[in-house]
Amino acid sequence: MPRQSVNSGVQRLREAVDSLGTPAEFRKLHAILKAMELQVDDGHHQRHAVTRLCEALLATAQLYDIPEEFAGKLEEAACAVVALVEDSR
Repeated sequence: MPRQSVNSGVQRLREAVDSLGTPAEFRKLHAILKAMELQVDDGHHQRHAVTRLCEALLATAQLYDIPEEFAGKLEEAACAVVALVEDSR
């Protein structure tokens, strides 16, 4: 069950990133997200890796001119993933 929860959290994060615009326009965010998806895919993720990928995603998002409402949605989704990863251990 924890695996499904973490995967669901990453899927919500994917939806938040996808809502920003095309992958080409936000390629760095999509690359970090893909690394996170690979990290959690098999259920044997490293807590520190997922946490740092969430941090990298949020830091990279600051490079873009993202409206505040989307930035908040992205931050909320990333924090939820970190909380799910912490709870899954």
